[in-house]
Amino acid sequence: MRQDLDEVLDKLTDADLPRRPWDDMPSVAGLLVEMANKERELIAWLQTGEWPDDDPDSFEETATLAEMRSVFDGLRHQTLRYIDSFDEEGLEELVSSPEKWWEALRLEACPRSEILRNIAAHEWYHTGQLIVYVQALRES
Repeated sequence: MRQDLDEVLDKLTDADLPRRPWDDMPSVAGLLVEMANKERELIAWLQTGEWPDDDPDSFEETATLAEMRSVFDGLRHQTLRYIDSFDEEGLEELVSSPEKWWEALRLEACPRSEILRNIAAHEWYHTGQLIVYVQALRES
């Protein structure tokens, strides 16, 4: 999935980051902040057991594309290092779900692997949005 995001990022420039195809949508940079924040939040929660409510964004919407890519790379390195620290049994261990994590469907606990899969699903969802954004911005 990261290849898909990288492919979309290759089509963007710094000038595209504040743009949005429609007024009621987040900017390109806003979507990228949301993607990075979710990965950071989920890994922080898994590592500490607490949802990182008051942490600052992973980067400012005014960051450059190169700076954003660097943050994405660092986050993914951290995520992969976290995954590699578990065997299969550890990945399937149940983890208590905080109220803030709606993806758990109000379950009190879910397997660690499902939380990690959510990082990829969330990224892919927003990558699809970015694909639509790129097309709409090029047509406008």
